[in-house]
Amino acid sequence: MIKTMNLRAIIVVLATCILASIFFGLLYHFDNKYNTAAEISQDGSILLSDYQNKHKAGSENITWLVKGWEFYPGKLIYPGDHMSGSQSIYIGQYFSFAGFNENGSPYGTGTYRLKLHGDGNYTMFIPEIFSACTVYADGRQIISSGSINPYESEIKDLVFSFAISGETEILIQTANYSHYYSGMTYPPAIGSSQAINRLISIRMLFYGFLVFTSLALALFAAVIWCGTRKNRTSGEDFWLGILGLSFSIEVCYPFIHMLGISFGNAAYVLENTMAALGLFCIVRTVSLICLETDSLPERVLKGIAGGFVLIGLIFSLWMAEYLPGFAPVYGQILYWYKALTAVIMILVMLRHFGKVKSGQALILLAGLMVYFLSLIFHALYLGRFEPVYTGWFEEWGTYILIICFACRMALKNLEIIRENRHLNSHLQEEVRHKTESLTKLLEERRMILSGFAHDLKTPITSITTFTRLVELDNTQLDEESRQYLDIIRRKTKEIQEQLSTINEFTRIDSTPPTFEPLDLCSLLRDFYKGNKPDINVSGVSFDLSIKGSQPIMILGDSRKLVSVLQNLVFNAVDFTPEGGNIFLCLCKEQNSAVIRVKDTGSGISEEDIPHIFDRLFTNRENEKNRGMGLFIVKTVITEHGGTIEAASASGQGTVFTIRLPVIKQDI
Repeated sequence: MIKTMNLRAIIVVLATCILASIFFGLLYHFDNKYNTAAEISQDGSILLSDYQNKHKAGSENITWLVKGWEFYPGKLIYPGDHMSGSQSIYIGQYFSFAGFNENGSPYGTGTYRLKLHGDGNYTMFIPEIFSACTVYADGRQIISSGSINPYESEIKDLVFSFAISGETEILIQTANYSHYYSGMTYPPAIGSSQAINRLISIRMLFYGFLVFTSLALALFAAVIWCGTRKNRTSGEDFWLGILGLSFSIEVCYPFIHMLGISFGNAAYVLENTMAALGLFCIVRTVSLICLETDSLPERVLKGIAGGFVLIGLIFSLWMAEYLPGFAPVYGQILYWYKALTAVIMILVMLRHFGKVKSGQALILLAGLMVYFLSLIFHALYLGRFEPVYTGWFEEWGTYILIICFACRMALKNLEIIRENRHLNSHLQEEVRHKTESLTKLLEERRMILSGFAHDLKTPITSITTFTRLVELDNTQLDEESRQYLDIIRRKTKEIQEQLSTINEFTRIDSTPPTFEPLDLCSLLRDFYKGNKPDINVSGVSFDLSIKGSQPIMILGDSRKLVSVLQNLVFNAVDFTPEGGNIFLCLCKEQNSAVIRVKDTGSGISEEDIPHIFDRLFTNRENEKNRGMGLFIVKTVITEHGGTIEAASASGQGTVFTIRLPVIKQDI
């Protein structure tokens, strides 16, 4: 089994390397500005006329102006100037002026010159020049960004149109005193206005897709994290959300440069910081999945990754200004840090897969391999690759890794859902089984209690009878013996009352309710007519009040509800003196039927009110049922989904209020 799992990991690694290499190779060959460079004549000029003769004017093809440039380091050349000291370069060969300065500083000035041969109207697209520039075409200033003198940085994409008739000279003056990139690092494009607009639109759509899908994943992860933040493992969702957010901010730079939004150096500070933060999130996510919390490797990786976030922020804000010569070194350090981190994460994931043998680990392993290969291709084709329509190798690698993390999160949550469903199904089965067992146990208990009460009834009756016979027939009993017999009689009566309580409890507990639609108005009228004569005989007035003429319908058991009314009304009779009144009222309040039983009796003390519905509670000295009446009343009302409450004061009567849910009536 272990060999099979290791074989799976090897197959995934090899397959990922092959597929990723093919994908990045296709990007290099089919989405690379350097593979569509313009033709150069013997004198070093670009032959746009030959290009148009082949593809006709207005062609949708684009020419990338990569080669044929004359570069004047440290000089600002104007149209018509003829100066020596130029170097023949291609755009992308140098990322800054550092290679032309003895101190390695990227700061300084430089001029780019290119000759074009063509005939017609053209549109030119120059991606972000660092950090200020002025563009001349055919001796005329066409467009600029920022200011060279006095220096004021502004980085944006330049799009302008001009006509060429014969030979035209393109002159681009640049200056940089604020960024670690400088000059023209990305090849310009020239073609028809339709072709350039199509290029820009496709590029914006691609980066818009990256931005918004990353934000969607970040939002999804945030929702999951917020819903499970009490779980220790939920930090994985949190860091995935931050990774998606940081990546979306990092890759939104095309929109900033195209719209010409000027943030100065802040845009690159934010971009670099987000890149470092994204790598930190990758490290934290892998650590949470593969390493023990607060273990030494976990703390070391967290410290190193977090340190580079601070280093990136400090360098972007401070070092680039005060230590410009350190910029090329920092670039190398940053690259090797990313590569080494990727290797460590791959090894950690391989070790984790060796323990858990899960498909989720293989998905993350594949994502980390793609990210690592994107760094390799970035290094191999540095200065020889720039995407036309899509993204850089590293951007693709990071995005694919985010997708792999999202797949892992989706699979993990799918497993949780399946496990919950499985547990719920088993829980329902377990509840049913326990309910059946409990019902059987309760039934057995009721049978035991009923049998126990029945078996004791006869001997208790015999004891009572023979005690009475001894008292009547034995006239020679002394006073002490009579006291003993009296104690036996009283204790026997107490036992009979206890047995009566058991019988009443068993009867209520064993009788299931039979719910059916009931009209409370009819129920109360029938109860009133059937019990009014008995109550009036006791010298108490009994009155019924029903508000409204419409039926008040509920779902209930009429037999049990009548038992409730009997308990409440005849309890009121016991506590109401002759000449007193008992009122039975019914009304409808919102979605409830309200029954009130009110008397003018002696009332209930304030300290007894909270306990009157408790089982076996009574304040009567000769209570036969030992306080079961109101307990049974509350039990029945609760079965019906209702509530009951009492309001009283000593000497001022009592009001019992019952609320029962009504049912809708068909009209």
